[in-house]
Amino acid sequence: MVRFKKLAAVLLSAVMLVCCFTVQASAKSVFDDAIKISATEVVSHTFKNDTEVLYKIVLPDSGTIQFYCSDYNNYWSGSTWYPRVSLLDKNGAAIIDNAGFVGIQEGTHRIDKKGTYYIKIVDNDKKAYFKNFYYGFQPDNTPTISLALNAKVGDEFDFSALASNYTGKVTYKTTDSKVATVDKGKVTCKKAGKAKIRAYMNNGDYAEITLVVKKK
Repeated sequence: MVRFKKLAAVLLSAVMLVCCFTVQASAKSVFDDAIKISATEVVSHTFKNDTEVLYKIVLPDSGTIQFYCSDYNNYWSGSTWYPRVSLLDKNGAAIIDNAGFVGIQEGTHRIDKKGTYYIKIVDNDKKAYFKNFYYGFQPDNTPTISLALNAKVGDEFDFSALASNYTGKVTYKTTDSKVATVDKGKVTCKKAGKAKIRAYMNNGDYAEITLVVKKK
């Protein structure tokens, strides 16, 4: 009888442990289903039985953020629908509420510190869609990759490798087009001198090569 009581107590403890674990496991945050995206990563969504979609972003620094979207519509009412966008902190508090997209309402929004944030896009009619949504971020402290390269007048280089590990849009610029020009990553050395070639990413980062061009 004593042995049975001990066995029953052990089984009861195990059941209570399972119950506690089940309760803890079921406590799910609304942010658990958020889709993680990076700057300039394009996403789309069609609202059906849902009223909002969440995207998780990690900002590496303080800076400014801007939202972009090329196509959006509410085909429930047959009229143009403007997505309502908010930026939330990790606790769900609104940092930016009802932000405008470029093309609707120009403007950048200030972010005071680095960390994890959530973009929330809401449609109360459940019948809208948006396509090609992304965000751009300009950090306060822009990291720079810098290299130096000696060249001669007439030399040509393909600098597209500067952004080979980046999937977003890249803009190439030269600090002195008389010394060297750049077109889609292709650099042509024009005259003796010094010029910096930069590959700018949409989030504000850039890679840089300093060209020291000498006469032939």
